[in-house]
Amino acid sequence: MFFCIGAQKAGTTWLYEYLSQSENVHFCANKELHYFNVRAGYAQEALKLRIDIVKKISERMDPSNGSLPPNQIARLQEALDLLRIYSGKGKGPNRHKPYLDYLLKGRANQPVVADITPGYAVMNREGFADMASVGKARFMFIMRDPVSRMWSQIRMAVKVQNRDETDREKLASACQERADMLMNSGRLKNIERADYARTITELEAAVPPDRIKYIFYENLFGGGAPQEILDFLEIPEIPFNASKRVNEGMNLPIPDETADKFRAAFDKQYKFMRERFGDTLPAGWRT
Repeated sequence: MFFCIGAQKAGTTWLYEYLSQSENVHFCANKELHYFNVRAGYAQEALKLRIDIVKKISERMDPSNGSLPPNQIARLQEALDLLRIYSGKGKGPNRHKPYLDYLLKGRANQPVVADITPGYAVMNREGFADMASVGKARFMFIMRDPVSRMWSQIRMAVKVQNRDETDREKLASACQERADMLMNSGRLKNIERADYARTITELEAAVPPDRIKYIFYENLFGGGAPQEILDFLEIPEIPFNASKRVNEGMNLPIPDETADKFRAAFDKQYKFMRERFGDTLPAGWRT
């Protein structure tokens, strides 16, 4: 069992597409299962969204002619199958059976079964211990320079909210407005997905060190990270394209003043990472 627990906007979709090329790695129908974080009470919005999808599909079905389109039935079945992963018992040895049934569907003989869900980064040590009980699971946490990761997250959120907007100045203004809101509210330094120190501390309290691998986003496309990933999973070489990017955000550089304020807000994270990883931190980090 292999879990990639984040971080958001740190290359997890790239990792999914990279490992999907391998005959040795099995993925189910969904990249992000949001199973353990929902069970632990950290992602109720993800569960609500999946329930709403079932409702919307059902509401679109027209019973007037006594015949329902097969494609609607198929979509409803897919949505219900995904919801069923949450139907396991709260405790006991078979508590994760519905999740595992869904996860393993279609698996042949691949030695690695993967669940890449960046939302797992907010879990506590009890949650990570529960995850670690599944097939002696291995864990990977991909980290990116905190300022760059946060700015990328902001750009993504703005792009989602302004899908039809193409004016760069307007998009840049919207990004800056969102950044200012986070800084002025005091929320920036407390964003859970940006708290590498908390994730690492909780993970290492529950999982043996030989089952944990830390990767830096900055080493994915020009360093040795791809080979480190293969070695950690003990699988053969996968074709690698160093120039390929996945879900690359719009090219809006972070303003210097905003970068400085972000750096100050994340000072605790930078200090922890320097102490924890020393000279192995990539040169691109704002240490």
